[in-house]
Formats: sequence, C-alpha cells, structure tokens
Amino acid sequence: MTGWLARSLSAPYYPGVAQTLKDMSTWTELIGHAQLRSFVDDDGHFWLEQNAAKKTKWAKLARDGHDVAWEFAGRGGSYTGRMLIDGEIYTPSEATRKFLKRDG
Repeated sequence: MTGWLARSLSAPYYPGVAQTLKDMSTWTELIGHAQLRSFVDDDGHFWLEQNAAKKTKWAKLARDGHDVAWEFAGRGGSYTGRMLIDGEIYTPSEATRKFLKRDG
C-alpha cells in the first residue's frame, strides 16, 4: 500500500487526543522519505519536524531527545523565522541562547 492512506494507517493513533501544535507526539501526518512529522496550525502555518539525520546543531538537539520543528508560512511557503522546541516557540537566536552551548 502506498500514498496518503498508507501513511495515515502507519501513523500513531492516539484515541481521544487532539492534535496540538505544542505536543509533537500528537502530530500524525508524515512527510517525505525521512517520514518527518508535520502540522498545520489554525493560522495555516506549516510546521515541519527537524530531520535528526542531518549534520546540523538543530539535528543534534533532536537526536539528544528534544522535539524540534520549523515554521513555514504554509505548505511550500517561506520560513517564518520561528521554531518549536519542546512545546515552546522561539526565534533561532533565542533557541541558541537557551539550548546550545557556546564554543570555547
């Protein structure tokens, strides 16, 4: 089985749990080969989970157990400059100060 139905059936099922932006464990739509979780909020903004397999500081943060996602203006839209980490919205500079250690 392929396509949308297969992705829907393979997604985790949480009875009685509504999808919410701040709880990435409720996100059930999976995108791309990496099967990244995604979410569209009430304002139509598209949130995409950080690919932990990438070689970036944010991927390492995800590999370390944090939920990390990026906000876009919509599906196929531009990056808005906001990110979600462990249920809280940050700018990358705010997230860097809070989660990443300075080198040196």
